[in-house]
Amino acid sequence: MKFFATIILIQLTSCVYAGVNPIEKAKADFKKVDLVYSATSMYSVDIQYSVFDNHSGGNLVEQKYGQYFKNKNLSYTKILNIETIVNTKITIVANNEDKVLVIADTRKIELSPIQTNIDTLLKLCDNIKIQDIGVTERYYSLDFGKDENTEFSKIDIYINLSNYSIKKLVMFYNETMPLTQNDYYGLEKKPRLEIVYKTFTPMSKANELLFSESTYLNVVDNQYKGKGKYSGYKIMNQLQSVRFKKK
Repeated sequence: MKFFATIILIQLTSCVYAGVNPIEKAKADFKKVDLVYSATSMYSVDIQYSVFDNHSGGNLVEQKYGQYFKNKNLSYTKILNIETIVNTKITIVANNEDKVLVIADTRKIELSPIQTNIDTLLKLCDNIKIQDIGVTERYYSLDFGKDENTEFSKIDIYINLSNYSIKKLVMFYNETMPLTQNDYYGLEKKPRLEIVYKTFTPMSKANELLFSESTYLNVVDNQYKGKGKYSGYKIMNQLQSVRFKKK
């Protein structure tokens, strides 16, 4: 989640927990969430992505399923025919439909797509709502108001209280955009993205081949080449050292 570095006044106008400071409640809960993911060195998550064409209800535009695997400081994600491998130095994206391998520097962000910088979110937030759904789930709604400098106008986060894993994220986009190829010249809409984390499974052993650069690439005369089933793939080298060298 990317936000512009604009700090706005926090106005906490609604909270189901009477007498409870929602900032402190959120910090305490999300600290537990981060501890779950950071303390578990190997795990897998099954993920469902659904895009809707407006903020409430709306038509389902696209739905995809994926898997995320963490192995210490390495990660592997597969969504349909696209695989993404991240280590501390480089990121490899394998587009198996277009037969393309993209190589780039790993950005200084969390390797897990689940962990979030809650302090940044709270500083940008106009309004926080907290509500328990039964005894197993807690719901946070972070409203960013009318600030157009944020990517999202609102983010809803559902926490599984049994193990403090993230159950669901709902992100309400601030900008209008075309959602399908057919919509490109038509009316643009503000979409809603729902991400459901169907499972969180700690693992005692990981498939090391998933995370190894050598599974995907060979280096021949200082040039990257696709390896194995990726041989013959077009290589797009976006490493800074290569791009700066070309200039």
